[in-house]
Amino acid sequence: MQSFLSMAANRAVDEYAINSCGISGVELMRNAGLSAVDSMAHYGYLTDATSVLVLTGHGNNGGDGYVIAATLAKRGISVTLISAVEELKISGTALLHFKTLKKEGVIVQVWQNTLAQRGQIQEADVIVDALLGTGISGDMRQPYTEIIQLCNHSSAPIVSIDIPSGITGDLGMVLEPCMQAALTISMGFGKQGCLFEPARSHCGKTVIVDIGFPEDSLTHIEGQELALTDSADFPTGLLTRPIDTHKYSAGKVYIIAGSPGFTGAALLSAKAALRSGAGLVKLALPKSLGIIAEMNSLETIVDYLPETAAQSFSREAFAALESGCEWADSVVLGPGIGRNSETQSLVIELIKTINKPLVIDADALFSIVNNLQVLQSRQAPTLITPHGGEFNRLIAAGHGNSPNWQDALKFAIENQVCVLLKGAPSILAYPSGEVMVNSSGNPGMATAGSGDVLSGICASLWAQWPDVKTILHFAMYIHGKAADTAKAEKGVLGLIAGDIVEFLPKALKEYGGIPT
Repeated sequence: MQSFLSMAANRAVDEYAINSCGISGVELMRNAGLSAVDSMAHYGYLTDATSVLVLTGHGNNGGDGYVIAATLAKRGISVTLISAVEELKISGTALLHFKTLKKEGVIVQVWQNTLAQRGQIQEADVIVDALLGTGISGDMRQPYTEIIQLCNHSSAPIVSIDIPSGITGDLGMVLEPCMQAALTISMGFGKQGCLFEPARSHCGKTVIVDIGFPEDSLTHIEGQELALTDSADFPTGLLTRPIDTHKYSAGKVYIIAGSPGFTGAALLSAKAALRSGAGLVKLALPKSLGIIAEMNSLETIVDYLPETAAQSFSREAFAALESGCEWADSVVLGPGIGRNSETQSLVIELIKTINKPLVIDADALFSIVNNLQVLQSRQAPTLITPHGGEFNRLIAAGHGNSPNWQDALKFAIENQVCVLLKGAPSILAYPSGEVMVNSSGNPGMATAGSGDVLSGICASLWAQWPDVKTILHFAMYIHGKAADTAKAEKGVLGLIAGDIVEFLPKALKEYGGIPT
C-alpha cells in the first residue's frame, strides 16, 4: 500500500533522515531528481525528440527541478529551465544543485514574461512543474499566476513534482490558478491533499518514488497515515479455496432487505453476494414480495417473513430473522428495507441481537441516527456503509458539509465499528485507527443500487475469509474494479448497478483458486 502523509509528517520524515540517520539533504534532493526523471521515462514522457521545459521556484521544489534539468541534459535530452526567482534568492541545498546545473550547460532563464518565454511554454513537448510544491501558503501571486495560466493553455503534458503548484498539501485546496498535471511524482511518501477531490483531478496519475528515506520512517512521525489500496496489496494466493470446499463451507450470507418499490435493492445485494463467491445466499423479504425475488434470481434462497400492512417487515418477523442470522456466516441489514416505524424498531432489536459480522446499509442506518449506543454494545464485528448524506445524518452534520476521512475515523473509534464512507474515493476507517483510501472506481458508479451491490460484496467476502485482515478493503477495491471493468464496455453514462454485478466474475477471476 502507498502511504500518504500530512505536510508536518512529511517534514518529520525529512528531519529524521537528515538529523538522526545522517542522510544529507543534498543526497535526498539528488535522489528525488533522479527518481523523477526515471518515472518520466517509465511513463513515456521522454523520447529522443522530446524538448523539456523545467519551471522552478525557490526552495526544495525548485532544487528538485535543478536536479531534473541537469539529469535530462546528461542523458542527451533537450532541456530549458526558467526560474521564477533570481539566483540571489536561491539558498541552501537548492543552491548547491543550481550551481551543479549551470556546469551542465543547461540554458537558465529568469522569468520576464517575454514573448519568447511565452513561446517556449507553448512549444515545449513536456513541462516539469517544480514551482511551488508543498510550500504554498496564502493566495497565488505573480509570477506564478501568469506562468501557471500559460502552462494550462499549452498542449504540453505537465509533470508536477510532489504536488501540482496551486494545491495545498494537507487539505487539498485548489487555489486559482492551479497546475493541471498529467503526472504527479511524489517524493518518498504521498501528500494527503492529492487523494481527494477537487485536488485529485488536478494531479493526473500520482506515483510515489523512493528517494532513500529510512525504512522505519513512519515510526518517527505523528499524525495519521492514509493508505491507498491497489491490486498489488491483494495477492491472489491470499484468497484461495481448498479443493474439498462445498456450498456450506464457502460462505453463507443472510440478507435482510426490501420493501414495496425497493425489492431491486435487495436483489442487487443478493446477486452481488453470489457473484462474489458466497456458497449460499438467503434473502429475507416481506412475504408479499418474496415471489419477485424467486422470479429474478434462481440461485437465491428466499425467506417469506411476516409483514406490516404497508408490506414491510413486522415485529413478528424477529424470531425467523434471528434464526436466519444464526444460520449465516455474515449478515446484511438494510438495503431497501424502508422507514416504517415498526420495521425501524425491528432493525434496532436485530442490531442488538445479531452475533455475526454485520453490514449495516441504507435504511438500517436511518434507524440508528439517535441510537448509536446499539453499535457500541455489539460484540461481533460491524461495518456501516453510508454515503455522504447518510453519514452526515449519523454525525448530526449539516447537509452542506462533505464528510471526510477524519469524520469517518472519529466515528469508527468512538463507536467501535468499521466505516466505509462511499464517495470519490471511498474511504474505509477501522476502529483500530487505520484509514484505507480506495484507488478503483469511476463516475459511472454514481447510480442507484451501486451501494446495495457493495453491501453484498462485503458480506460475501467477509463470510468466506473472515480472518483475512484486508478482506474489507479488498471488498471496497473489487467493487470499484468491477465497475472499471464494466466501464470499458458500457462507458460511464450507460453504467448501472447491475453491470457491476455482471462484471464481478471478471474482476475476481484471478482469485479463489486451489492453494498450491
